[in-house]
Amino acid sequence: MKVKIVIPTYNRAHCLPQALDSALSQTYHGTEVTVVDDGSTDNTRQVIERYLDDPRLTYIRLKTNGGTAAAKNMGLVFGDYDAVTFHDSDDVASPNKVLLQTRALALKGHADDILDWQMLGHEPGSELNVDVAVGAHKFIKLDGSVHIIDKRISLVDDFFPTLQSPSKTEGDWVLINSGLFRRRCFSRLGGYLDSVEEDRELRNRLIACGHIFHFIAEPLLTKVEMAVSLTTNDDTGYRGEKRKQDRDEVWRRNRLYRNGKWGNDAVEESKVPIDLNGVQIAEIISHQPLTIGHDLPLAEGTRKFLSREVIRNTHSLGGQRTRGRDSIVEELLPQAV
Repeated sequence: MKVKIVIPTYNRAHCLPQALDSALSQTYHGTEVTVVDDGSTDNTRQVIERYLDDPRLTYIRLKTNGGTAAAKNMGLVFGDYDAVTFHDSDDVASPNKVLLQTRALALKGHADDILDWQMLGHEPGSELNVDVAVGAHKFIKLDGSVHIIDKRISLVDDFFPTLQSPSKTEGDWVLINSGLFRRRCFSRLGGYLDSVEEDRELRNRLIACGHIFHFIAEPLLTKVEMAVSLTTNDDTGYRGEKRKQDRDEVWRRNRLYRNGKWGNDAVEESKVPIDLNGVQIAEIISHQPLTIGHDLPLAEGTRKFLSREVIRNTHSLGGQRTRGRDSIVEELLPQAV
């Protein structure tokens, strides 16, 4: 199984090395790393320079900041992988994170007929394959306190808020962002919604459309709360009007599911085609074949647009670190027609 770790980053040069070191130190041998630099204006490019000789690393630099969801979608559309996980640029992953998650994806079970599997598109008695492997994590707060976050009931709190109980730790929920997703999750349901609540919405969509989750009780990474974190910095809009609007969209989609749109019936109505028209790529550095995922639901024109963007920026791909322009063009053009 080829696994890709995508690290979207924006002005996090001070903590990015820890995230990169932990991602590149995974004990699972089939791991590659893609950094999507979302228009950083600090010295992120200089930090990345020291890692560019590693053949497992791909670096995509965007000209302007487009937001976390767009950066994640950019990481999704490029490359050959069987499963993908997303690390924040301040996450420190356990060395065995990907290894444990790939083993979880290999687990199989059967749809026990005492539960209503048909609602979610599975026949009773049919074989079940794990699509998403999530886990606990260690959370270090601004006040220095350390918390182990493993309340798996938080996976379904949007569907059944009555199951939720008061928590002593703000932010006591399982991280979907760092789960390991089979590629088919995105080829079936599309990418991330352009939203501050993009992880939450994807979690709900995957559950409602019948994808199988597996929870790993062992902490898979350490997350450190910072004064400039998305959830604590007022400038990000995370606590502002934009988040309220995005959450309203999450609730609207949830009502589709509550009104009977579950399993296969929910796929088409909730699918999110990946639309990257207008995103400007400044630079791509890759040792690996650079292809656009033809199996992913892309908005009209997105594949052609991305192909043109990559070809336009191949001047930055010369040298020993990367493959030549001609091979990249050959791989992209057939998928651009």
